[in-house]
Amino acid sequence: MTVVVRRFDYPRDVETLISFMPELYETNFPGFVATPEFLSRQRQRLREAARDPAQLVLVADGSRGPVGFIWLVLELDSRGRRRGEVAALYVHPAWRGKGVARKLMAEGEEYFRSWGCHTVHLMVTASNERAVGLYRSLGYTVTRYQMEKPLR
Repeated sequence: MTVVVRRFDYPRDVETLISFMPELYETNFPGFVATPEFLSRQRQRLREAARDPAQLVLVADGSRGPVGFIWLVLELDSRGRRRGEVAALYVHPAWRGKGVARKLMAEGEEYFRSWGCHTVHLMVTASNERAVGLYRSLGYTVTRYQMEKPLR
């Protein structure tokens, strides 16, 4: 199965990417519910990303259309140096384990290199072992911990 990575086209792709959002967020944040309001905000964020030169969304196309995407953001670190953020990465379950995420990550890293970024960072939920394994295999390391405590 071959995939082609291309730039996000808002009118063509937005509904498909929005359809990926519930699984993306509900998998990574147990108990999270992708409400219609949340999806509406995501639709607006994608519209803004399509217009923002500091953001790039790439879509992985399979034989019948989009099977995944990566959302990239250019940032400045605390020293004023450019760095990249992988704001989101998603691959449809039927396409997982076929190299799609690796291809999207490689394209993202190349994009960041072309902008002179010195590092790339991302957040991943500790319980998402498959994603953690992917990122480790690509050379990513843990640099900080985010901790949470439920309040009753």
